[in-house]
Amino acid sequence: MEGIYSLSNNNSSLHAGGTGLAETARILEGRSLAKEKRLQLKAAVAAFVEKTGFPPGLAITLIGDDPSSIAYTRTLIKTATDLGYKAFQHALPGAVSLDEFRDEITRLNTDPTIHGITVQWPTPPHITFEDVVSVLDPRKDVDGYNPMLLGRLYEQLDTFVPATPLGGMQLVQHYGYNLRGKSCLLIGHGVTVGRPLLALLLAEHASLMIVDQSTPRDLFRLYASQADFIFCAAGAPGIVTGDMVKPGVVIIDFGTSEVGDRLVGDADFESLLPVAAAITPMPGGTGPMTNVTLLGNVLKAARQQNGL
Repeated sequence: MEGIYSLSNNNSSLHAGGTGLAETARILEGRSLAKEKRLQLKAAVAAFVEKTGFPPGLAITLIGDDPSSIAYTRTLIKTATDLGYKAFQHALPGAVSLDEFRDEITRLNTDPTIHGITVQWPTPPHITFEDVVSVLDPRKDVDGYNPMLLGRLYEQLDTFVPATPLGGMQLVQHYGYNLRGKSCLLIGHGVTVGRPLLALLLAEHASLMIVDQSTPRDLFRLYASQADFIFCAAGAPGIVTGDMVKPGVVIIDFGTSEVGDRLVGDADFESLLPVAAAITPMPGGTGPMTNVTLLGNVLKAARQQNGL
């Protein structure tokens, strides 16, 4: 194993830019893999409960009444409960002061029945990302956002890997792709997806190009035309189109945007279908992997906090 997060499958015959391209791209759906991971996790949680006498505990802190956050929290709690976790919504009013927020998180930090804490976004403007990560106990920061945890990720040391990029990379592994030496374009370098994803790609010995929405369009198109794999994490709907990529590219799309009544990704799915070798759909691609990967981090935290 080349690194603690290595996902390579050197026996795979699948690769970008190969011969015999299909008329439409292979759809890299995530639901079936997520179902498989949930079954594995349920068994692992049951074994933990049998050994300790209590379930892994997850607190989901929700500040305010953002509808998307409320819906996500409800789904996460149901999934966690079905798998044997103790999970609950830790709701705070949108007007909560920064000091009150810190006090609440400190209380969760010291509660031995809570092994993982996740804070839902968006937070009110007066509670910043830095405020959140600075108060969370790194041992319970199952989102992996603490700078120390991110540093450990870049050093390929044991840590909590943010769920969305890790789940996407597990999807890449599941479909048999080897990134070693491949030309990989990363679009977006935000702290929640892009930066941890960069660390995971580096661990795979990928040949990297990095752009974002501020990159000049001609340079953006040049890099896109050279990439064997494109990882989209910009949150910009349709920023990658079929006319800018080479035949046989593999598209892994983490972007999520609401356009009218539709949920779309950064990749223009329809125009890429006849060009790409494979592409993740939106929804149903990388998204289904996020919850199960996050809950895997919670179980890991519970084990660590109990010396297992």
